[in-house]
Amino acid sequence: MSRQMRAFCLGLLLFLGLLNMVEAQAETIGEMARIAGNRTNNVIGYGLVVGLPGTGDQTTEVPYTTQTITNMLRHMGINLPPAAFMQPNNDAAVMVTGSIPPDAKPGQHFTVTVSAVGNAQSLRGGVLLMTQLHAANGQVYAQAQGSVLVTGAAAIGAAALKVLNNPTVGQISSGAVVEMATPQVDPPGPVILLLRRPGYVAAARAVESINAVFPGTAAAMGSANIAVQAPAAQNARVSFIAALEQIPVHTPAPEPVVVINAQDGTVVIGGNVRITPCAVATGSLSVTVKNQPLVSQPNPFGRGQTVVAVRSKVGIKTHTAHLVLMTHMATLEDVVRTLNTVGATPIQLASILEAMKAAGSLHARIKII
Repeated sequence: MSRQMRAFCLGLLLFLGLLNMVEAQAETIGEMARIAGNRTNNVIGYGLVVGLPGTGDQTTEVPYTTQTITNMLRHMGINLPPAAFMQPNNDAAVMVTGSIPPDAKPGQHFTVTVSAVGNAQSLRGGVLLMTQLHAANGQVYAQAQGSVLVTGAAAIGAAALKVLNNPTVGQISSGAVVEMATPQVDPPGPVILLLRRPGYVAAARAVESINAVFPGTAAAMGSANIAVQAPAAQNARVSFIAALEQIPVHTPAPEPVVVINAQDGTVVIGGNVRITPCAVATGSLSVTVKNQPLVSQPNPFGRGQTVVAVRSKVGIKTHTAHLVLMTHMATLEDVVRTLNTVGATPIQLASILEAMKAAGSLHARIKII
């Protein structure tokens, strides 16, 4: 047995012993990092969904749908007269997107998303015709076809429209098949780990944990990458990476973050957010303007003109402000309970958190999406 293989076997024994000693809350290498070169590949294509119950594109307003139908029929040996007028409403032009799994081989299936690009009202009940899926280099790597599953719905009347979720986007589960294997980068040298949350503390602890199992194999390449020496033989390399991904690491606590959705005002507060003592007051100001049209009618024998006047009533109302003292809190439950006592709406809550951050009382990073 070679020296490299003996070191590998010894590392596996140390790894099994370390698993028995680690605490349950430790994070593994596979959870905190991914292998460089082991990635998905995005593909995209333009296609046609047919069989819709009258909810397709209005071809008079979307000319490329008619052109797509004409090209498809010509490809099948059906040539339409140049002056032929088509106005179907059961077809829709769509974009098909998906991600080819890592190391996918020809014949492997994956799920794709189908999205309308015209003015189709719904893709429910439609079938996607064979669509070529291209990668960024322009080459065809997959084909997609099948019935579109749509979770949204639309009810259309003469003067009303009711839409539930999004009926113009659907999925085809396992509807695409790989036609050509995508290139994968796996050089025979060291395995490069890409940290999902880069940081010097995380990189240092990961290197320490790896070297405790496989001595002298790991070296940090900054705060985001770690190089690990691995066996060159394919079987031994796969076993080494499998053991490497299971090595536990006591990672540092994640950065406290407060996420604010600027679209709908949703606020998500991380579990490790801390607040130092501060006082918060919130209130609201309501301004109402009511316009009442009035008609000014002249005397019967006068020479005046009938005019329309407007009487405006303006009102301003202030609501009682709530002043709440926020002391030092250790848990997320305390933070939520105290903020709820203020009675603020989600939009007001976002403003309160931003003001607390500016005052230095909120110890967390605010991320707006």
